Amino acid sequence: MNSIKCIEEGISCKKKKGSKFTFDSFEVTKSNSKAYEKAKQFAEDADSKTLALYGGTAAGKTHLLYAVKNSIEHNSPEVKVILTTTEDMISSLTSIISSGGKIEQFREQYMQADVLLVDDIHNLGGKERIQEEFILLFKEFYELGKRFMMTSSQKNAKYDLNDRLVIRGFCGEFAVISKSYIHAQFPNDKDRANRRDEIIEEGNRLVDNFEIDHFKAYYKNIWKYFIRYIGIFDIDRDDIRLINSLNDILNVLLYETPLEECECQTCILLTKGMLYTISTYDCLYTGDISRNGDLCIPLPHHAGCLDFASISIEIFDLWFNNACEEYRENGDFCF
Repeated sequence: MNSIKCIEEGISCKKKKGSKFTFDSFEVTKSNSKAYEKAKQFAEDADSKTLALYGGTAAGKTHLLYAVKNSIEHNSPEVKVILTTTEDMISSLTSIISSGGKIEQFREQYMQADVLLVDDIHNLGGKERIQEEFILLFKEFYELGKRFMMTSSQKNAKYDLNDRLVIRGFCGEFAVISKSYIHAQFPNDKDRANRRDEIIEEGNRLVDNFEIDHFKAYYKNIWKYFIRYIGIFDIDRDDIRLINSLNDILNVLLYETPLEECECQTCILLTKGMLYTISTYDCLYTGDISRNGDLCIPLPHHAGCLDFASISIEIFDLWFNNACEEYRENGDFCF
């Protein structure tokens, strides 16, 4: 499969995933109103300058990126828009180099776009050689008068980002979102609502009578729900009830459960891992729940050990048993 085809298939997948992220479904607040207005202006003005949006996790940056794409494609269907992530671009560049291709091929596959939208520039931190290639690409976009927009959680060079990527903003506009927010209410989905209610009821039963087998079943069900409906950026306001349910279970594990210590600590680790993955620490994992269904569990740091464990539903039971045994033998987790 050639690189252009890979890009096109990626675009098709992202279009399906992000179709509901519009300016109308974005909840405008005091902390994000400037970013909202600049993104909307970028989408509506064919002569707009390059735009960079900065903000922490769950600030709404990706929502606005999709909103720009959807707006342009709706109002100007003749304009070719490519929305991608830094992670996907790095993968593309690596694939081209490893297969003996020329570095120019990396830039050519994106130069076909009239508007390029790139999410998570901060993931380039520490990758100096790759940053140079990105800079050349963005510079070429700028010089040809094409539009370019990016998002990043970092706005300065101290995080191993070249200052040409963040500080200058490529001679364009920038806006900072100072607080996280929960997306506005999405259209009603009866099946989703019913499944959510069922899982919340499962959680309530666990709080009243905690058992390992019930916990495992609940955990898999809530995990499958997230894979099917949420991903990492699609949290509906009603889904906060699921997060509250996880927090209730975490409190039971911390203060009330009669489980063995090794089982209790493993359940705590998994519950925290789910909470982190869906709401907080999307910078910690490489195989996130929105991409391939793997869950990344943050682990206590030990020299010579990984800081996270990436697992899939298929190996959940095996991972759970191994984690219990690890804690039983060492009094901690280290994989």
